[in-house]
Amino acid sequence: MGREVGVDEAIALLVRAQEDGLVTQPATTQNPAGMCNCCGDYCGVLRSLRSYPRPAEMVYSNHFAMVDPDLCTGCETCLTRCQMDAISINEEELAEINLDRCIGCGLCITTCPTEAMRLQPKENAYTPPVSTTEQMVTMAQKRGLM
Repeated sequence: MGREVGVDEAIALLVRAQEDGLVTQPATTQNPAGMCNCCGDYCGVLRSLRSYPRPAEMVYSNHFAMVDPDLCTGCETCLTRCQMDAISINEEELAEINLDRCIGCGLCITTCPTEAMRLQPKENAYTPPVSTTEQMVTMAQKRGLM
């Protein structure tokens, strides 16, 4: 399922995953043991997350995507990159971010031909959970399962 890699190979794998439109999903704990790079078509986690009305509430992310309307041309490149369907084209024919759906993965930023997209830090940054167990318990509580 996984293997240890060196820094150079890890960076190359992350660049390739980004180019391929995969969402990098590190284990969001203070000392993560691993990470996945997945697409919303085949990854059960991302498929489940996408079906939720407000995916942004279900992930640990300190960023969200923003659009500079002065730079956006409405080319729609970002639409196909977004795994959470968080981007639409508004009446002005510009990209618009639904902050309830944006998980802050950054895929829309990396291919924007006019550099109109950027990641914005959230006002209330969170501290990652200490352990995977704490992460899972918190997520279950958010879903109302505990």
